[in-house]
Amino acid sequence: MLFHRLLSRLGQSTGSLLLVALCATMGYSQNNNNNNNNNNNNNDSGNGGGVEIDPQGVLRISNIDNALAARMRMATLKSTDRNERIVSEMRKVSLNRLESIVAQRLAEDQELDEEMLGLAGLTRIEYVFYLPESNDIVIAGPAEKIHVTENGDRVGLKSGKSVLKLLDLVVALRTYAPNKEPAGSIAVSIDPTQEGIKRMNQYNAQFEGRANQINANVLAGMKQALGYQVVSVKGVPRETNFARVLVEADYRMKLIGLGLENTVIPFTPWIARTQAGANQNALQRWYFEADYSKVSTNEDRSALHLQGQGVKLTGEKEFLTKSGNRTRGAGSGDSASTAFAKEFTQKFEALGEAIPVFSHMRNLFDMSVVAAFMQQNDLYGRSNWELGVFGDESKLVTLTNPAISQVEPAVNAVKKDGLLITPIGGVHISARKLASDPAVDNELDGVSTKLSAPEDLANSQWWWD
Repeated sequence: MLFHRLLSRLGQSTGSLLLVALCATMGYSQNNNNNNNNNNNNNDSGNGGGVEIDPQGVLRISNIDNALAARMRMATLKSTDRNERIVSEMRKVSLNRLESIVAQRLAEDQELDEEMLGLAGLTRIEYVFYLPESNDIVIAGPAEKIHVTENGDRVGLKSGKSVLKLLDLVVALRTYAPNKEPAGSIAVSIDPTQEGIKRMNQYNAQFEGRANQINANVLAGMKQALGYQVVSVKGVPRETNFARVLVEADYRMKLIGLGLENTVIPFTPWIARTQAGANQNALQRWYFEADYSKVSTNEDRSALHLQGQGVKLTGEKEFLTKSGNRTRGAGSGDSASTAFAKEFTQKFEALGEAIPVFSHMRNLFDMSVVAAFMQQNDLYGRSNWELGVFGDESKLVTLTNPAISQVEPAVNAVKKDGLLITPIGGVHISARKLASDPAVDNELDGVSTKLSAPEDLANSQWWWD
């Protein structure tokens, strides 16, 4: 969950100092799985711009020029022949056919191509279904021509939305693998230490009533006093791109709230909304959670349909003591926090086009729900497929990053009503729950028939329109 924490308020009158610390916690519900790190050359992580994980496990995220990235993509789009600007309203990908071809490539020590690493350009998963005639497990959704950005990320050339990544899907499938104990929750949280909060409160106390003395050095001192924030990962290995994306999405959402990230589209950050004196001893917690308008299946539970945006941002208030202890149950947050979360949710699609990590995160939600449904309804047994190399870390490596353990706090400052507000830096889903109780829609049987593989599909072909 993303927790924007208002860690300390010092001063009540004009000219005094109001310090607000925002830290993010991300919860994403699923199961724990740890593997040893390996290397191979088929890396589809798409590291993303301005992201670095050092050997000590500290994740550092710097600002990127989202507007420039969009202009470069549009220039590529304009220079691409119209016949090559392939956009599909419904592309189908057979998971077991793809796994068979990937296994062959790996056995022959061949690289996986962009089409495989980018799952044929899918930008969403709207359906998963089992085809008994051919024993295929198929995912389907809109797709575009894959554009690789200067930062190595794979996005749709037309929309800019992140395309699905093979290794992310493999992580989700392993989390809900066949013949495996049902997974609980995937959770990623970014939390300040209690000691860090206490140190920062002590540091801030010296500036009570002296807001005009605040400068870059003072802000750097506050950041140092708070120290690194601890990253907790549950459900997926922290060395995976899956985990990295969740952390980065959480952190960049916090940067937007602090007014430190260029959203490209018109957007009012939290820091521009908040009022001095509104959040004494309060902690604003923001978190991403699933937001599907409908999740449906057919009578024999061989198909699943995901409808809706998939993600929303929610706010919650906590109380905070000077020693760093937190108490929940204080409501949904103040008006500034509520308005920020509402606008973020309303503009999530547009934000995901401008800042691909958000559409990338939403793809992880879709993948997790689909993988949980596949496990719960034994699509593996029906298709006589048990993941093959997709389930074998020694053959298809997903542990491609150093293990994330910490992040740096981020700091911004503005004066309001004579006070200085200084926010410091900060997602959630339960895939198994969503996959457990979908509504029954018998029209899905007809949809599955329409999406079936063509009779003349070549053995080497694993996707079709």
